[in-house]
Amino acid sequence: METIELSGIIGMIALAALTANFFVGIFIWSKREFALPYQLTFLQLHKFTGYSAAIAILLHIVLIPLDPKSGFTWGDLVLPAWTQHQPLANTFGSVALYLIGVVVISSYYKDKIKLKTWRTLHFLSYFAAVPLILHSIITDPKLEDRPIDWFDAEKLFVIGCCVAIIALSTYRFFIKEKDAGY
Repeated sequence: METIELSGIIGMIALAALTANFFVGIFIWSKREFALPYQLTFLQLHKFTGYSAAIAILLHIVLIPLDPKSGFTWGDLVLPAWTQHQPLANTFGSVALYLIGVVVISSYYKDKIKLKTWRTLHFLSYFAAVPLILHSIITDPKLEDRPIDWFDAEKLFVIGCCVAIIALSTYRFFIKEKDAGY
């Protein structure tokens, strides 16, 4: 298995973890309660899926320049707009990374910052979803600049996760808010 292929697989794991994190976060926000196994709380599950996603994202990124065929340098990870392959898709990925990074770091320091500030920063996860979805869908996982194969199993998995994130965000901001009378 090539390093770039492993990076793509880890990227899909990160997307799955982020999708699960959105689901658990919406569940916490809607204040629905039921028992989880092993004395696990929804907040613990939310933290686990969030930090798992963050670690997977970092692994996904770090592996790319290790593959000589990728044409990526370490500097391309910071400013990917001039990368050899798929600069637009990579820029979307970087924007999503930076926004998710703010959410993760602010969550780590949640007890040291004001709740209102933390909550505002935490809402960045919804804004991060847009470039994340664009990056996930338009990226060619082999960095060969091929057109999107809409019926590839990996791309269908990515699209399924993206549809779930969009549905959860829609529920959070449009349906549930309307029902709650806010």
